[in-house]
Amino acid sequence: MWFDLFYTAGGIILYSYVGYPLLLAVLSVFKSRSKQTATQLPLVTVIIAAYNEEAVIGKKIENTLAADYPLEKLQLIVAAQGSTDRTAAIAAAFPNVLVMQSAERKGKAVAVNEAVAQAIHPVVVLTDANTLLTPQTIQRLVLKLNDAATGAVAGEKKVVDVNNATVSGEGLYWRYESWLKQQETVFYTVVGAAGELFAFKKELFVPIPEHAVTDDFFLSLSVNMQGKKVAYAADAISTEAASLSLKDEWNRKLRIAAGGIQSLFLVKEALNPFRYPVLSFQFFSHRVLRWLFCGPAFLVLLLANVMLANTTSFACYRVALLLQILFYVFALIGYFFSVQKKSFFLFTVPFYIVFMHAAMMAGIVRYFTKGQSVLWEKAQR
Repeated sequence: MWFDLFYTAGGIILYSYVGYPLLLAVLSVFKSRSKQTATQLPLVTVIIAAYNEEAVIGKKIENTLAADYPLEKLQLIVAAQGSTDRTAAIAAAFPNVLVMQSAERKGKAVAVNEAVAQAIHPVVVLTDANTLLTPQTIQRLVLKLNDAATGAVAGEKKVVDVNNATVSGEGLYWRYESWLKQQETVFYTVVGAAGELFAFKKELFVPIPEHAVTDDFFLSLSVNMQGKKVAYAADAISTEAASLSLKDEWNRKLRIAAGGIQSLFLVKEALNPFRYPVLSFQFFSHRVLRWLFCGPAFLVLLLANVMLANTTSFACYRVALLLQILFYVFALIGYFFSVQKKSFFLFTVPFYIVFMHAAMMAGIVRYFTKGQSVLWEKAQR
């Protein structure tokens, strides 16, 4: 039994983080890479979801209007429903900005649904209030939608600390995710997109369920389920600050994890291999394994390794156990580095991996016990 558990758990982790990406890289060699030839800039509606963002909304609007994109082709909507601070007033001070405000706070999904209903252009770009875009980001994002087979485009997310340096743990993880998205784009489609920067053809928009926590994931999968691809634009960059505290980051990841489990039920049809043979393979390999199985697999791998190291004469299991212990010791050191606002990749990367999977498992428990509200307090950044 311990042999089976050891190799099954190890196989799940290796396949999820190494095997699946390498398999895509190999299979993508046989795929023809699409060439972007069309340069026609479409009419675009940019929607900024902004709940109580008075500290950043002015800078965000200025950043958006400074984009290298014809202003006559842009419509800008600020969805500030439920805000109790000066977010709506600050946004309304800008000419030609449509501000949506209401006294009742119903969550981001409802705010996005209402904003898309007011969009007058065929392409919609969603971006968060606390992210900044490079001048070329909108153009590089939406040009990929000239491909008829593409229904949506995911942008690149960069996480920086207060000194504008990429955070080593989360930053390195996102660079890995970026490489994986490039492989997925060539193979077929990106599975899921970060809501910080996401563009889609309005004709493909499916209203987000009001109780959806991860609205961005629902949107991207709904595009896939209509037979369209989600592409990845590595040069369309959004930048956001890292959370100021581990507690804020923990709460954020709890919410994302709980929302991820919820998404499995909202778009469960995408796992049907008879209806979506390629999408279901990618969905299971990239998301389901990560959300449901990798966290428990780390625990099972350690427990099975302890048992095998003590009950067999094979030295390889003792070496494997030593390496696992070393990994968790490095993660613990990484925790103390993070508490002290310091960073060194040898320690902070193991810590981020442990931190992320611990939050995923806690998020699963939260979802199945008391659920995750669509209303949440944003992390301080």
